[in-house]
Amino acid sequence: MFDRARLLAPLAGLALVVGIAAPAPRASADMIQTLDQKWFPWPEAAPQPMNIDPPSQDALAASDDVKIVEATYETVKLSKGGSKPAAQVTQLASLDAARNETFAQAMNDASSKLFVEASEGFRAAAGELKDYAKQEALYRAMQAAEGTGDAGRATAAADELLGAFPKTFYFCDAQILKAKVAAIKGDIAGAGAALDAVKNAPAMNVRDSYRAQYTKVSLTLELQRKYEQAASEYRVLIASMEREKEAAAVLVTKQRCQVGLGNCLLALRKDKEARPYFVQATESRDADVLAGAYNGLGDVALTEARTLKDAKQLNEAKAKLENEAILHYLRVSVKYRADVTDTTVVLRAMENQAAVFIALFDMSGGKDCEAADRACRTYAELVRMLPEGSAQRRTIGRAYQEIDKRRDACKPPTTGKPPLPPE
Repeated sequence: MFDRARLLAPLAGLALVVGIAAPAPRASADMIQTLDQKWFPWPEAAPQPMNIDPPSQDALAASDDVKIVEATYETVKLSKGGSKPAAQVTQLASLDAARNETFAQAMNDASSKLFVEASEGFRAAAGELKDYAKQEALYRAMQAAEGTGDAGRATAAADELLGAFPKTFYFCDAQILKAKVAAIKGDIAGAGAALDAVKNAPAMNVRDSYRAQYTKVSLTLELQRKYEQAASEYRVLIASMEREKEAAAVLVTKQRCQVGLGNCLLALRKDKEARPYFVQATESRDADVLAGAYNGLGDVALTEARTLKDAKQLNEAKAKLENEAILHYLRVSVKYRADVTDTTVVLRAMENQAAVFIALFDMSGGKDCEAADRACRTYAELVRMLPEGSAQRRTIGRAYQEIDKRRDACKPPTTGKPPLPPE
């Protein structure tokens, strides 16, 4: 199975198209998105769609003259409409930032995956902006820096955001980024310390507190292959969140813990215990959770198929692969691929998907040429997704070459006249 060690993942969700030339009134309007996925205050004249990207410049300009006067990990305060607990707010958007030309160009660079240019552009925009708009620019600079894969650049951007806004609304995101970088460098203690800073911050909101605790178990235990201890910690977190009054605010983190627990149980060869946790997580609306849950269900089906094959129940094993494993992996690699923020689970699903096609090819005695073709196509696509020069890309490349040779042998030789075209 694919190596689950997470690298600095390129960002999803930065592809916001900003209308630079659109006219805007001088009024300065900001918006916030709450847990119900609705933006506030949305223009009364326009019906609000659900699951939209941050509002366009036009939408911001048409909204009421509301300013975000404070955005901390504790509270988001508005110039009109009072304040909301940070745990109830999922996104923020500023018209001042959206209509700033430097910021707009950086957004376009980010949407084109020009992350170095985007990071510098957002930093330059931060120098031109103030209040929440400046905070948003520094946050997006950090996101773009993470997208570059440059650990030093990413850490510096996180520190710049924290230095300018010590209680920033994005405090947890900055510390999670610093923890990832530390974990990649092998500094597990440093990763834990960065995440403890979130949990221990005075008046930290409950959502981000649990996000940090989940990430600590994932980085410092599960990904270090300490599966027994990680499973125990996941169980504690799930039980605690089930008692939490702000259930909606911690729901996604609870579901992430369910996926993590399922993965640990699978690693401990407890696939029957793992399945219910993956099933529970499929109730989520979060793409990363759903991708992890269905990938886990694919792994369970793959494990069960191997058991059936070892017991000489070949027909049952084949059915398990065709009717369950493949469908679960395809759900991840096709349906959720474009929406996840961490592509690691997609890469894992694609490698296991190819392995299933190869198993079906073998079980056919080398006669199922279509299965071999699909394995080759999956490996070829996976190679294109992996970084050039990486060990994983070389490994997948060798696997592709091996099944490609076997596929060539599978195809019957072409003799005689070519077939007539269909009527």
